[in-house]
Amino acid sequence: MRSFSSLIRGSIALGIAGALVLSPALLGEAGATTSTVNVVGYSVAGLGIRALEAAFQGTPAGANVTFNNTFGASDTMTTNVANGQAADFVNLSYSPNLTPLVGAGKVPANWATQELTVGGVNVNLTGNKQQTVYNTPGILTDSAVVFVVRQGNPLKIKNWADLVKPGVQIVTPNPTSSGSARWNLLAAYTAQIALKKTSHQAIDYLKKLLSNVVAQPTSGSLSMSAFVAGTGNVLLAYEDDAKAAIAAGNNIQFITPPQTMLIENPAALTTTGLTNPAAVAFYKYAFSKAGQVILAGLGYRPVLKSIATITASSFTNFTKKNSLLRVTDINKNGWTSANLQFFSPTVTFPAGNTTYPRFGIVTYLEQFVGSNG
Repeated sequence: MRSFSSLIRGSIALGIAGALVLSPALLGEAGATTSTVNVVGYSVAGLGIRALEAAFQGTPAGANVTFNNTFGASDTMTTNVANGQAADFVNLSYSPNLTPLVGAGKVPANWATQELTVGGVNVNLTGNKQQTVYNTPGILTDSAVVFVVRQGNPLKIKNWADLVKPGVQIVTPNPTSSGSARWNLLAAYTAQIALKKTSHQAIDYLKKLLSNVVAQPTSGSLSMSAFVAGTGNVLLAYEDDAKAAIAAGNNIQFITPPQTMLIENPAALTTTGLTNPAAVAFYKYAFSKAGQVILAGLGYRPVLKSIATITASSFTNFTKKNSLLRVTDINKNGWTSANLQFFSPTVTFPAGNTTYPRFGIVTYLEQFVGSNG
């Protein structure tokens, strides 16, 4: 798989992208005058967004465009934009990051429809527009939760049960600031449900998992940095971040657990971005075949079905039932309900129960972080 990934990063990414990148029909026009696009993203998005920007600047639409980038913990970036930080294009970790931006008037309420109305991408999997792999609108890249381990996998980590064994030292970001952390913990919980455990048993598992956590950096990228520097012996991470770290020469490998979660990272044009022709053109490019090839070459799962098909061999293929889980497997309302259930800052319990919260499950369980250490 790694050799094909290297090929994707090289000849395929450059060849296909080069063939598509100059097509004005795909890109639109940004105009001849110099324009600036302010980009704000979750920490692990930096690699992909910078690559998109560089390629976009080589097109007619992007020839006179410059970018101001800010990347960091997803919830922190969300707060900064809501409080006034300049942003034309946002790429965040999970969909609830967009909710406060809508409330603050920074992003239109119908931001998810931009994928179709601006990008020309059809999430309904019908019609003549480019088709997506999944039907969640507004998603720029997909990924999956993986276990990053030291080269050779000395602890023989294979599945979720292995993470709660004695001696396992886990690194995962802090869920109060990081979307990656929330994906990781929901994946752990949902995996237990897929294994036919009850909700109480799944909460018990989360408690054991968190008791083996030795570090909670504020973002996914800082968690990777801590791990490669020697902290812990297992890192919960985005698949794309793991691939990037391996490609950078770090002495690590990653394990895709038998049950893992589909990560969907949203992107949107802000209210200022919608009036910035360069930002609109960049959004189109990010969702174009050329843009999606570049992202796939860097380890992000492309959302376009056509590009996912030609790059499929560089990613783990999920074929077994329930092996790739979604937030809707926890609750049919997805993140709308799951965010409150697991990450509400206020912990509430059902009547007569002080062990298994109804809301704020992870908030409650955070008190047990590192209790095995």
